[in-house]
Parts: sequence; C-alpha cells; structure tokens
Amino acid sequence: MMKKLFISLVMVILLSFFITTAHYRENIANATISHQQLSFLEDFDYFTNTDQQLTQLKKNEKVNAWLHLATLHGNSSAKTAYQLAEYFYANNQLDDAQLWYQSAVRQHHVNASIKLANIYFYQQRYNEAEVLLKPVLNNPKALTVAYKLALQQGDVSFIENYKNSLAASENTAFYQELVNFSVFGNMQNQQNLKLNTNYNDSCLIDIELFATNLDGLRHGSKLISSFNSHPFAKLICLSSPQYISAQVLQCHHDEGEKIACNTDAWAKRLNINSRYVGVIVQNGSANVDNGIMYLDQGDDLKVFVHELSHFLGFVDEYPLPMKHQKCQQAQKIPFAHNIVVMDSDHYGSREQIRKRILAQVPWRNLIKDTTPVLTKQKQGWKVATPNAYMNEVGLFAASTCNEQASTQAFKPIYARTQMEYFELEFPELYLTILRLAPKSYLMPSYHFNISRDLAKQGEIEKAKDMLKNILFD
Repeated sequence: MMKKLFISLVMVILLSFFITTAHYRENIANATISHQQLSFLEDFDYFTNTDQQLTQLKKNEKVNAWLHLATLHGNSSAKTAYQLAEYFYANNQLDDAQLWYQSAVRQHHVNASIKLANIYFYQQRYNEAEVLLKPVLNNPKALTVAYKLALQQGDVSFIENYKNSLAASENTAFYQELVNFSVFGNMQNQQNLKLNTNYNDSCLIDIELFATNLDGLRHGSKLISSFNSHPFAKLICLSSPQYISAQVLQCHHDEGEKIACNTDAWAKRLNINSRYVGVIVQNGSANVDNGIMYLDQGDDLKVFVHELSHFLGFVDEYPLPMKHQKCQQAQKIPFAHNIVVMDSDHYGSREQIRKRILAQVPWRNLIKDTTPVLTKQKQGWKVATPNAYMNEVGLFAASTCNEQASTQAFKPIYARTQMEYFELEFPELYLTILRLAPKSYLMPSYHFNISRDLAKQGEIEKAKDMLKNILFD
C-alpha cells in the first residue's frame, strides 16, 4: 500500500514538474518569464539551454521574447550582455548599450572592452578608455583604438613603444596609414609626402599640412583630394597631412574661438621646406595668422579654400574687428587682390580723383572707361560704382571695414562672394585679378609668426635671426 502511494506521489510530482516546465517554456516564447522561473528551468530542466533558446528566438525573429530573455540572462552571461549591448547600439539607444557593455566588461568580455573604450574615446572620456584598453592591448582591435587615443592625447611615448606590435599585428592597413601620415620615427624629422596630384615646381605657394589626431589627418587627406579639382590646385602645392602631437603644439583657445597655437613647435621642426604651414585641430574657429593656417577638423572644402585664399592675398569681405589695422586709415598702397580701403568722400576734379583712386586699385585694368567709380554728391564726390552697373567690374562697397566709421572698403563686384560667406563660390573674376599680379600680396612665410612670438617673449636676438628666413614675396 505504501509503495503504491509513493509511486502515485512521484507521478504527481513528475506531472507537476512537466506542466510547470512546459508553462515556463511557454512564458519564454511569450516574453513573460520571470527571473525566478528562468532560474528554475536552468537548474532543473535538462532540455532548457538559455543560449540555445536565445539563438532560436532570434532565428524566429521573436525580438520581444529575445530581448526579455536576454535581459534576464545578461548579468550572468558575458556573451548575452555583449549581444544586448550590440542590439541597443545598433538601435541608437546609447545609454542602454553602455550599461550592457559595462556588464559584459565586468564578465571579462574583450570585445566589449574595446567597443566601450571606443565609445568613451568619442565622448572624450579618455582616461576611462585608457583603463579599459590597457589589459587587452594584445588584441589588434584594442591596439587600434589605443593608437587613436595616443594620437589624440599626443602620447608620443606610446606611439613609439608599441610601433613594432602594431606593425606585427593583422592591422597592416592601419599601420601603413599611420606610416603615410608620418606618425612614426623621429617626430622632428619626418618625410614630406606630396599628395596634391597637380604638384609641380611652378606652384605659386606651397603648404605643409599637420593634424593633431587621426580624424584630423584623415579629414586633411579628404580635403586635399577634393581640392585637386579646384582652380587653386594649379597654384597651391599641398603636402600629405603629417601628425604633430597636441602636447607639442600647445594650442590655447576655447571651442568656437579663433584657433591659436604656440609657434615653438615650428622653430624646432627643421625639415619643413614650405613657405606656409597648415594645422588641423579638433575644434575652434578657422583663420589664417600670417604664415600659418588653422582649421577645425569639421571645416569643409569651401572653408579650406577661403582660408587658402588669404595666403594668396585675398581679404575677408565680412566685417573685420574695429581695431583691425587695415581699416584704421585709407591705404597708402594696395595690400590685397580684392579689397581697397579709402576715404569715401573726395573733392576736386572728377578726372583727377578717378585717376588718383584707380592708382590704388589692383583690378583697375579690368574697369571699363565707361564704368563710373565716383558718384556726385552735393559737395564733392563719393567713391562708389552705382548699382546700375552691378554687372560690371567697379568699386562696390564691401563690409570689410563696416566697424570703422572713418574708412570704407571696396571690392571689384557687386555680388557677395566666398570671401564674405563660405557657402558661396569663389568668383572666376578673382582668379583673373590674381593672375594680374600673383605674387604681389602673398602673406609672409610662417617664420614671421615664430619671429613675432620670440620678440613678445623677449628673445630679441633669436627673433632677429628668424627674420632672416622670412619670405615676403
């Protein structure tokens, strides 16, 4: 009797077990299973394997069920935590992705460490990225991210110390890319590689480009490739971008401010053979300071061309600062291809005034005799070509010196140009004007910047020595 009761009890327990497990499996498919129920299946159901269940759910495209089960399983499975992170990352749910990458990292998932370090890198959380990468540097993908980080931070020691490891890894294309950017070797004596396909010894000016991180180097290469179809490409030689450490360059500007960097780096770099230097940094406002051009790595081709035009002798047609030296008084001699600065009011003979004014205008030979450059006032004459001649070459008001009431700037054409708005085109007429006197208004070479800054530091003798290297024409 007792035996029969025992058998009956076992049968009831087994039946209950099978009903329970079947119900819990159904809950998996319906995305309603609880953590406790899943633990029961994993502990007691021989036929339930969570990894296999997840694979099957994904195969059957039961996303909600997969997501529900994976969320329960992820904190005890590095593989599942990583899959969840990848899912959220692919769906642009970055906060959730980071949480699951972190869970996978705690469970020693190498790829999760690499992916999270890369996210931290672009969030500028450099120290956190470095902590994640150090234990896994033997992984080629981790080493790639670590190099991006080292380039960003100007860590020349890391760049040199791990060079052989990178060269021996499977990342041969990445290693060669860094070689092409002159990242390795003596940082003061890098090979200069000409990238401009139109390069020839007859270029009007030449510029060596540098960048302080990998994105900047890549952006510089893209700019040059696009630039090769611009008319300026026949006049300007550009070198393939070379790496320079941000720690060496020591830029000192806030985001949105005009980019400004120390010139000591160029004084110590003995292998620069160009007249000008161009620098691409992570952020800041693009500008040309005498012989050095500064670019934000987000600047496009039109900004690039605008800044290059300053080297050639073109001046901005938007309002310059009130104290800008070119707007303080009427020019004594021409100083730019596209702008003249004059007193707006004149008195006397129209013919004599016209002759005197045109002597100051670089594009005077393109102004027709029939095109007015003066407008009659109650007393005397006002410099200005009337709007009725807007399709002619003349003297049209420019905004360059609008902040200064005592002078007025004039430009050759009525229409707005790229010298005022980056989005506009560079006029063909300006290229014609440039050809009239191509070397007349070139910026001084980058040595001028070094000499000026040495003088500010009280290094007068060194400043004088540097003056000997300056090219003004």
